[in-house]
Amino acid sequence: MNNMRRAMISVAAANGLLLFGYGLSLPFFTVYLITQRGLSAAMAGLVIAFAAFSRSFASALAGELSDAFGRKRLMLWGLALEIAVMLVMALCMQYKAAVGWVLLFYFLTTFLGATFRPVSNAWVTDNTTPKQRVEAFGIIRVGVNLGWALGPAAGGFLVRWSYSYAFYLTALAFAAGVFYLNRIIPDDSASVRAARRRPQFVSLVLSLKDKRLAKICLYVLLITAVNSQLVVGLSVHCNTYLHMPENYIGWFFTINGMAVVLLQYHASRLMERMRLTAAMLLGCVLYAVGYGSVGFFGSFTPIAFGVLLAALGELIVAPGEQTLVSNIASAQTRGRYLGLLMVFYNMGSSLGFFAAGWLGQYVAPLYLPGPWLIVGAVALLAGWGFYALKGDLTAEEDGKFDAPAPASKGPAALQ
Repeated sequence: MNNMRRAMISVAAANGLLLFGYGLSLPFFTVYLITQRGLSAAMAGLVIAFAAFSRSFASALAGELSDAFGRKRLMLWGLALEIAVMLVMALCMQYKAAVGWVLLFYFLTTFLGATFRPVSNAWVTDNTTPKQRVEAFGIIRVGVNLGWALGPAAGGFLVRWSYSYAFYLTALAFAAGVFYLNRIIPDDSASVRAARRRPQFVSLVLSLKDKRLAKICLYVLLITAVNSQLVVGLSVHCNTYLHMPENYIGWFFTINGMAVVLLQYHASRLMERMRLTAAMLLGCVLYAVGYGSVGFFGSFTPIAFGVLLAALGELIVAPGEQTLVSNIASAQTRGRYLGLLMVFYNMGSSLGFFAAGWLGQYVAPLYLPGPWLIVGAVALLAGWGFYALKGDLTAEEDGKFDAPAPASKGPAALQ
């Protein structure tokens, strides 16, 4: 096993632990608001959407600050603060504090949690070559989805007993993740001092003048809105209209996660033989077929098959979008570019959560498959956009290394 794989497996294990903790509680927060606090599906979707929107700002700030102050420091401090806020949130749930307090600490939890992913992705980019990045991000996805597969399965049973205890256990898992990351991630303070770059927040926004980055971010927003249907849209559909218990919903999350764990390696190998833009089109089509079919079924098994197809799309799209942005960024702007990617990722989640609540309340009663057909159409639009990017990228940026790469067609240097 080479050094790159060994390092990525270690970081993947840390990500898996964090996602296991996340899956114990946070995917069920929508159900908590509806069943325990009496919020409507549309209002619950709006709450989750607002929280996801706030994550966009945190992602941008974290990416820019990590370029200036280092990856490790941002990852650890962000997680430590998130743990503290989550414990207070769990106390509010346990002692039935006013719902406004629960929502306040939920918003703070999601804001602080957004500091980890863009910084972690920048760390992966720092420690890989362009040819290694699809494999590296694929390895990280295996760890993420192993945690995602196990966490909600356990959480589906746990929340039937106590929602607050589920959040306590999430905080405990995050604390274990902090200690593990502190051990395996080397200190990067020396390299940060060598870079000698201060945070430049105006330049952060101006980076979207790179039209290739702007296009990628737009299509990521669309496909993330589709992907977010697993959290809110599917929960509303199955709980409100099909009257499935929470543990069934947990199993849908598990199917999604296990598909990525078992098949990510093969997907990465497939992507190495394709241009990234073609692979992204394939992934978006799988999303469209998987989620587009959900509304036509009323039982667990066929819906689970649709979730599986969407998961196959995810294991192509998720490492593909991160690799595309990493490939067009300069060494000085990796955190910034990946932070901006996460801005649009979180905006897409926000849009998807809000749309899921709205569609579930106002469109589904008129035509139950309607929301899911709309979701499938958005996935196809995103796929077309990714594929059209092929004319804007060099062969190497598009994941092909068997041909000489011409000069870059767009600015990736420090703005």
